[in-house]
Amino acid sequence: MKQKLRKEIGITLVALIVTIVVLLILAGITIMYTMGDNSIFKKAQEAKDKTNQAIKNEQEYMNSIDNMLNEYLNGTINGGTSTPTDVSIENIKSDWETIEKIAQEIAKDDAITSETEEVKVTVDGKRYTIKPGDIFEVEYNGEARRVRVLGFKHDDLIDKTVYGGNHEKASISFEFLDCLGTHNMNGTDSNTSTNANGWAATEMRTFLEGSSGRGQLSNNSYIKQVKKKYIKTCNSASSVTTSDDYLWLLSASEVLKDGYNGGDTKGYAITKEGEQYLYYKNNAIEAYNSTSTNRVKYNNDSAKHWWLRSPHYSDSGSFCFVTDKGVNSNVGNYSYNTYGVAPGFCI
Repeated sequence: MKQKLRKEIGITLVALIVTIVVLLILAGITIMYTMGDNSIFKKAQEAKDKTNQAIKNEQEYMNSIDNMLNEYLNGTINGGTSTPTDVSIENIKSDWETIEKIAQEIAKDDAITSETEEVKVTVDGKRYTIKPGDIFEVEYNGEARRVRVLGFKHDDLIDKTVYGGNHEKASISFEFLDCLGTHNMNGTDSNTSTNANGWAATEMRTFLEGSSGRGQLSNNSYIKQVKKKYIKTCNSASSVTTSDDYLWLLSASEVLKDGYNGGDTKGYAITKEGEQYLYYKNNAIEAYNSTSTNRVKYNNDSAKHWWLRSPHYSDSGSFCFVTDKGVNSNVGNYSYNTYGVAPGFCI
């Protein structure tokens, strides 16, 4: 019995020892996988860190894409110049804030002159192509009027700082294609009709500069004051002087290429009052007394006679005008007549 008891106790001790050894091995494995360099917790932490880093990298990439898009829209990428989006002027034909920005860019470009046929200007990442003859719109007394580009850097600025910096010329010159209505130039009848002292002394100029003229234009705040030449005495070529104007009627020499007596006479004016605008130089090559569709202006959708600021060379009661057929006429132009008002202006 004693021998048998000792044998069973021995087996039990061996089993206990084996069990303890197995438990110690399992404990070691558990500790290794939970606390060691390759532990579950370590692997879980590494996975979390990698996930966070991936999220951070993705956010940085998206930010870089966003910045690139912004740079593209603003016209620059990596310090260089991107290709801007070409936009038709139809999209801004009455957006005078954008037209003002375009004028500012034109002012900065010394390569643009009064003979420039076309300009390409980038504003806010968009490129606009503008040329003489292009049509825009402005509201006059709440009604739309078409205006036409005459040319670039043609007229002398009064305030040379209007675009920032120092610039001699107004960027864009326009004229009204649709008249503001009809108005007398000066006087009310044949007894009061006169061109004495020229354009600067006319009732027309007072009207254009007043609340019923410039004051009714939706783009009034963007119009630049410029210096305009005018003949003070109708039959004296040496009487040319200047006025400072926001709105002004075109002169015969700004529209026409020739005149009644050759030389510096233009239309029926005794001499020039400024140079011909590029639009008329390119598109109205007909003689001063010939019909020209490019010289036709409209009032309420009908072609209309329209005034020029030039006094008639031999008649102290008359100013030059263009007929509804585009002819610079020599008859019936007494200044009390009510003809179309199609002024020019600069932006």
